[in-house]
Amino acid sequence: MVLVDEYDKPILDHVLDEGVAEANRKVLRGFFGILKSMDPHLGFAMFTGVSKFAKTSIFSELNNLSDITLHEKYAGICGIGIDDLDRHFWSVWKMCRYLGWRGM
Repeated sequence: MVLVDEYDKPILDHVLDEGVAEANRKVLRGFFGILKSMDPHLGFAMFTGVSKFAKTSIFSELNNLSDITLHEKYAGICGIGIDDLDRHFWSVWKMCRYLGWRGM
């Protein structure tokens, strides 16, 4: 089992320094290439981050990934669920509506 939390942090932390960001991408590509070679021995792998993995080249070594971000079945572990919105953001939404911010 492999769990990589915030896989994109080394890139996002240096988004304004393209040299460092690219160096970090190369390291991550190498890491995921090693994981690919271990595929027969891995029962489960999960990567979390804020970037859409299909939009990054660091996963080019891995070809059998599934994006579960928007699957209702996994809402409890991926992102903000409807209960979270009700519990934590209801008062913010009401204030925005009161102030006339209609974009929400």
